[in-house]
Amino acid sequence: MSIIEWIELPDLGDDRGSLMVLESNKNVPFKVKRIYYILDAKPDVPRGFHVHKELVQLAFCIKGSCNMIMDNGIEKQQVRIDKSNIGLMIPPMVWHEMHDFSEDCVMLVLASAQYDEAYYIRNYDEFMNEVNKPFIHPLSDVMSSTIGQKTKIWQYSVILPKAVIGENCNICAHTLIENDVVIGNNVTVKSGVYVWDGITLKDNVFIGPCVTFTNDKKPRSKQYPDEFPKTVVEEGASIGANATLLPGINIGKNALIGAGAVVTKNVPENAIMVGNPAVIKGYV
Repeated sequence: MSIIEWIELPDLGDDRGSLMVLESNKNVPFKVKRIYYILDAKPDVPRGFHVHKELVQLAFCIKGSCNMIMDNGIEKQQVRIDKSNIGLMIPPMVWHEMHDFSEDCVMLVLASAQYDEAYYIRNYDEFMNEVNKPFIHPLSDVMSSTIGQKTKIWQYSVILPKAVIGENCNICAHTLIENDVVIGNNVTVKSGVYVWDGITLKDNVFIGPCVTFTNDKKPRSKQYPDEFPKTVVEEGASIGANATLLPGINIGKNALIGAGAVVTKNVPENAIMVGNPAVIKGYV
């Protein structure tokens, strides 16, 4: 989706001249609570350099023109505001800068809230940290504070306090991640997966829906080993839906585990494993 959105006002004028009307929640897509204008801006002195946390604005150059740089932390675009009846929407969490004002520029800005400095971020690094912070769904239960930037954790997921999760991961709904778990960067864990103590998922691993990990070779109720066996899924490996992994095995780099496979022993790099018990059917 483009970060540039224009709002065009109809010209209600006649042979006497133009007439533009601005109405809250009609041709202006929010309730206007503040109006201000900028004039006599110096052409070589830029302005802006901030972001609004929640505030929405709509900017028109009712006379003259200026360049506006819009940056949402993922993409950056520059546009020229130069028509009195076409305004630029400035949504929340978009860094914006105004450059190259014409000498006659008069900019009119409508805002959805009264001025409050708490609504602003004026440091670009702080803005990027806010943009890239993990998304944690309000219906999840996340107790760990060690979660990388851009990671998304969806509803009904439970993350215990000592779990470590890297950057840009996608932890889907209805998952559980215990304490002694390390998950690398760019990892996908689909729904219905429980990642038990002793399990490591390295960078770029894909875990399909309802994959079953185990961490106790001789499980008994209310009896716990001194240390759980270590299971490691190496970088780039993929495990298909409903596969089962016995405790204490290593899945090699870029290996591909077929759906429903039961993996009972170490898997070499690049191996394709299928069946119960899983056997090598080729290499990727």
